[in-house]
Amino acid sequence: MAVYKRAYEPYRGPLEKRWSRCLVLTRYALRDLFASRFFLGAFIFCLIPVLLFGGYVFVANSEVVQTVFSLVSRTVNLQVETRFFAIFLDIQASLVFLLTCWAGPTLVAGDLTNGALPLFLSRPFSRSEYVVGKFAVLGILLSCLTWVPALLLLFLEAGLSPKNWLGAHLWMIWPMVWLSVVWIALLSLVALATSAWVKWRIVAIGVIFGLFVFPAGLGVVMDAVLGTNWGHLLDLPYLFGELLFAGLHTHPLRGGQDLVPHPAAWAMLFAASAVSLWLLHVRLRAFDVVRG
Repeated sequence: MAVYKRAYEPYRGPLEKRWSRCLVLTRYALRDLFASRFFLGAFIFCLIPVLLFGGYVFVANSEVVQTVFSLVSRTVNLQVETRFFAIFLDIQASLVFLLTCWAGPTLVAGDLTNGALPLFLSRPFSRSEYVVGKFAVLGILLSCLTWVPALLLLFLEAGLSPKNWLGAHLWMIWPMVWLSVVWIALLSLVALATSAWVKWRIVAIGVIFGLFVFPAGLGVVMDAVLGTNWGHLLDLPYLFGELLFAGLHTHPLRGGQDLVPHPAAWAMLFAASAVSLWLLHVRLRAFDVVRG
């Protein structure tokens, strides 16, 4: 528009509130992710266990089904207890890990490659708000697949079972939510840090997958050579599973006793998250220094 026409006026419309500015990044990132048919299909696939476990809840509370199973075998007893929810969250933790491997590498790499980050930070928009906006993308997605459906299954069982069931199992809400949040935070920070340092998506997917798989194999080798169990500290999924089953007061699927002390397991998960956050902090800058 020509300046001499003096028809230009600054924007006078409503502004986003300070606390919700970071959610603009979240909204557009979610829109781009769900625009992919592959991601939409993967997200729906991750919801299949929710339907299966929900069906199990209905079956377990059906008097007809219980009668049929009692006639077939007296050893079969369909119950919805702490182990039911521990197995559900353990399965969902593996699925959201695979989903993070696909969705995470696209969140930060594009902004750094195309020079968009300096444009964000040149406005009243801090690095912390940028990270929170990107973190919320995975936080929302993974929450919809972990602790949110777990609570839905809990209240579904409470509605179908005797009245005293919810009062006896209300304590499970805290460990299910807290442990899911810890796992979501770890996956999200690792994915964001990898996306910030690795530009190519296929390489970033391999890096995220390798960070959770290869150290586990190295830990097994260390245990076999040194005759110890401390190598399991390198197996982050194992540590989460150990804490999950212990938090819900049931024994792990692998059987046996916990091989790593719980304080050490917590320390390893928080250390991995802290290192990922530090790498993200180092990489996200409002300007690049060119040496030549």
